[in-house]
Amino acid sequence: MSPNNGSKVGVAMPVRVNFASTVPSANRAAIEKSMLVTSTPHVDGAWSWLDSNTVDFRPQGFWPAGTKVSVQFGSTGRTLDFTIGADHEIVVDAATHKMNVYENNVLIKTLASGTGKTGWETYSGTMAIEEMVPHIEMTSCAIGIQCTKGGPGWYDLQTYHDLQLTDSGTFIHSAWWDNSLGKANVSHGCIHLSEADAAALWNIVQVGDPVTVKGTSKKVSQSNGFADYTLTWSQWLSNSASGIQVF
Repeated sequence: MSPNNGSKVGVAMPVRVNFASTVPSANRAAIEKSMLVTSTPHVDGAWSWLDSNTVDFRPQGFWPAGTKVSVQFGSTGRTLDFTIGADHEIVVDAATHKMNVYENNVLIKTLASGTGKTGWETYSGTMAIEEMVPHIEMTSCAIGIQCTKGGPGWYDLQTYHDLQLTDSGTFIHSAWWDNSLGKANVSHGCIHLSEADAAALWNIVQVGDPVTVKGTSKKVSQSNGFADYTLTWSQWLSNSASGIQVF
């Protein structure tokens, strides 16, 4: 289950339940109804199936900041409780090479950024930050470009203040070597920031904060991380067996 019990997360964090075995379609409505989601203040929402083993719950819009959420799992006695933190929202425009950071719907920072180059475009859509990783060694071998040191396209780089956006490996991270920030897109799909800006962003955000990328033709899949808000509400409900939960 996600998020962690007792955690504080961002406004785009869904409730995620992974089942150990396939859930037949005929059983899904009953399972959804048995997983009671309550919140203070009250927010209506719905479960929606990513695949036959995974179901998420989200409201139509983002959670209000400060909301307390509790999930009761039927007669098992298991509960999941978490709190929604401050309202931080990040918007990255691949065409203008800028990142806007909002707090409570007020623009607080505009940062020079860079996204994926041709053939390696960054995913468009709304993704919630999955994990915050202080340091990652990123290599060309890891993404299948070049494993021979010194070969065409080879790199081995240390990145810091890494914010994971997708399971497939999209991150926001520092990129000290990128001289094109704010001017051009030269990455292999990650979102580049200067070291100072990556550090500043790290001190603002939390897991579950939404990052919306626009200006690319490559759309993120709902199941690639926490990308539930890349779907419209009608698309979300189309994969729900029981519809909107109102309690």
